[in-house]
Amino acid sequence: MGGRARELEMHVDRRTRRARQGSTGEMETLPRTPRGTRGRDDGGGDGDEDDAAEDGENVERDGEGAEISMPNAPTTPTADGADDGAADSGSTKATRLTAQRTRAPSEKALEAMSEEQRQVALAASGALPDVPSVAPTRAQPASLASLLPSDVRSANVPTTMIDEAERKLRRPQVTASEVFRLLMAHYDIGDISRDSMRELPSYDDKNWYFFAYCPDPVSGEKIVKREFVVKVHNGVDSSGISRGVLAAQERVMAQLGAHGIECPRIIKSKLAMYTVPGPDGTVNIVSADTPGAQREFCTRVTFLATNQVAHTLRVLTYLPGKLLVDVPLPHTDVFVRQSGVFVGRICSVLNKWPTPQEIKLVSQRADLQDCMSIIHLEQQGMCWKALESRARLWDLRYFMDVQYFMKDLVVRGVFQDEIRVSMCNTVFNAFKHLVMPVSDKLRTGILHNDLNEQNVMILSDTVALENEFGVIDFGDVVVSWSVNEVAIAMAYCALNKRDPIRDMSVMLSGIQSVFPITPIEMRILPCLIAARLVTSLVMGMYSYHMQIVGESPRDATKSPVASAEATQAPVTGNSYVLTTQKSGWTALSRLLATGAESMFKRFITDGFSESPASA
Repeated sequence: MGGRARELEMHVDRRTRRARQGSTGEMETLPRTPRGTRGRDDGGGDGDEDDAAEDGENVERDGEGAEISMPNAPTTPTADGADDGAADSGSTKATRLTAQRTRAPSEKALEAMSEEQRQVALAASGALPDVPSVAPTRAQPASLASLLPSDVRSANVPTTMIDEAERKLRRPQVTASEVFRLLMAHYDIGDISRDSMRELPSYDDKNWYFFAYCPDPVSGEKIVKREFVVKVHNGVDSSGISRGVLAAQERVMAQLGAHGIECPRIIKSKLAMYTVPGPDGTVNIVSADTPGAQREFCTRVTFLATNQVAHTLRVLTYLPGKLLVDVPLPHTDVFVRQSGVFVGRICSVLNKWPTPQEIKLVSQRADLQDCMSIIHLEQQGMCWKALESRARLWDLRYFMDVQYFMKDLVVRGVFQDEIRVSMCNTVFNAFKHLVMPVSDKLRTGILHNDLNEQNVMILSDTVALENEFGVIDFGDVVVSWSVNEVAIAMAYCALNKRDPIRDMSVMLSGIQSVFPITPIEMRILPCLIAARLVTSLVMGMYSYHMQIVGESPRDATKSPVASAEATQAPVTGNSYVLTTQKSGWTALSRLLATGAESMFKRFITDGFSESPASA
């Protein structure tokens, strides 16, 4: 029995006393559509929508230097890094992608090069690595033909691409009034203020903030104002096997909450179902008069929208406070390290989640007779399996699939900056040669998978010497490489920073104090950070241009600037998906200019510091 299995055995009784913190059942109030396929944003934060789409920032350069595609070449960042977008002058207009700059080197020539020389040569040629998708494939739905990248419009398509395209097609088409009626019909949370409802930003779902006047949850008598978020999930997460993913998200929130990490809590609806434990540890839904049946309230309500797509609705508590993105710059080293400690705590708690193999070993113990303990362990195993089955493009295991979406943007004429395309190619090639060969040596675990600056909060209005943090948005939870959680948090830490490498190193010191990473993980960390930035930049651009307006795809052959000029009207789009475009390209250029080896050395030097000085 492995170390984690022994630890699980020692603590099984204590852990299972916290079992079933909130039901994961659901009752459908209206028929669902039969189509099933195989999530993003949970309650919290302020709801002000970012204006990143303004002035077409997604197609304008931020003033990067002309040599940034080379890992260790000099770059020309702005003097103070405070506003890189403003530094672009008329002499640095975006270079349009018309042809490859140099001929791609031969395989024989590549073999004779060092790893760094190989990356430079491939990036300079504009060549993409020839790497097949590692995601499972399935038949392409006919309805997605116009939304999939042109290179993969074949009979069988990687599920990462079908998932991403189908989310755009099945984004909820519901209004605040419709959601309000569902809240009134299915939830008993007091006097809900219709006027308080305001929409919050989201990629693929729809979310509204609201408050209600209801009895104090502690005293049960005094009427207090309580804040909530109602989330309407996209059609992909609301159907088929993905509903098991929603149940897993709820258990992840409960697990973090049980360890003192602030995150939203699920509010149960009026609907109820009856369950009994099965002989194999599963939970079966039964009729009310079944002997031993237990009544449980549902956490989700499924309804049929006007476009005949079934959507799942959930209500969560709202976390008050300030989003990390709203904390004024510059951030002190102390604050950055505190945020790193918080990320490390999340990694540490989720890394203890038992694998199905460990659960099988422990559940076979002869002295484990407690049925509830067995049920709890089996439910943890089912959550793991549900999350492990997800093939999400935002999971860095599938980073290489992002290249198809980038190439499609180039073909459509949307992404035409040659330097930026070359930057992305550099990262794809580095990932192929540095990360993929060691992927089977990396730890795996359950990840939040989106610890960005809009999902981490400080639970107060002002920054203090000791800050309490919270986390929201569990829609991207997956089973993946554990180091990805660290890389994602550090990637977003690099945004809008004068010295992003230093800030990332300070954050790493906080993470390391709670959740040490292995030497192999440390070696590939710079590449994973760059990979997340590329994913956010490319997929944000793709999501914006492929966004559904009503039931028709956006004309993706035109940029938002060109569309606005043609119609003499503002282009309506979800500008939230372009948030990273403001500073992401500048951060990526600085990372590539520094080079993976130099970043690695600084992480080793600064990432283990115990007490960084205040900036």
